Amino acid sequence: MKRLPVLVLILTLAGCTNFPELEGSESRAVKTAPFPKLLPLPNVLGAPADPVSEASAVEQDLTARSEALAKKAEALQNAQVN
Repeated sequence: MKRLPVLVLILTLAGCTNFPELEGSESRAVKTAPFPKLLPLPNVLGAPADPVSEASAVEQDLTARSEALAKKAEALQNAQVN
């Protein structure tokens, strides 16, 4: 709790900082450059994923991993310790 007032003071003082003006610092090429073309979002993202087939693939992967871990656990339980 003692640090909270100090933190508030530091953040308040940081809000009073003078930031340098950026107006006029751009080069002529930047000022005259054309605005970039906007692309439709569906074209950028591609086809939507099918959640049913994706879930099926994840389920198969998890089942295979589970079976592999069960076999590994069984082998460790049946291993003889010297």
